[in-house]
Amino acid sequence: MYAVGIGIFGNLQWNNNRFVGDTPTTTDILGPFYRPGAPSRRNLNPPGFRGEILHLAGTIYKEDGKTPASKSLIEIWQCNEQGLYDNVSDEYVYRAKQEAGANGKYAFITSIPVAYPTENNPNQFRPAHIHMRISAEGLQDLITQIYFKGDPHLATDPSTKSPLSVNRIMTLQKVKEKESKLQFDIALRKEYLPD
Repeated sequence: MYAVGIGIFGNLQWNNNRFVGDTPTTTDILGPFYRPGAPSRRNLNPPGFRGEILHLAGTIYKEDGKTPASKSLIEIWQCNEQGLYDNVSDEYVYRAKQEAGANGKYAFITSIPVAYPTENNPNQFRPAHIHMRISAEGLQDLITQIYFKGDPHLATDPSTKSPLSVNRIMTLQKVKEKESKLQFDIALRKEYLPD
């Protein structure tokens, strides 16, 4: 299943095999856990991983939503199954970067992250999410997050309560018993103004 959104922020729709529209992907908080220097790799799961695999793929477009942003750099990071981020190890667990090809395509193998309590309130949870930072020549870096439909914490999280996150709350598609996939296409813009 793919996300389709038409609303006050513009138009984005699925057209046979890709998103087409004038709605750039919206921003989200960087969070306290960004760490530069992640290795270039496709598989984020640690050796011996036996959990549910998530295939995350998509295309990075320029602001017209049609032209691939070739050679753009995408960095992703997420927590582990205990809700913790690897901020210090040389393994950069659940952190990776990848350069999209001339067609703007990217693909990672990871796992479905978990929700975790916030530092200020152990009864307030951040919904499960994957962080992304996308850089492309001539366009402002995009910092965003994707979330998952059905997460019980979406309604109480400040980021996901915002209508700006609607096209970033995604539906997982099951492909096998312990394997899901998600397509998340990204439209960049020249400048992101504060909301």
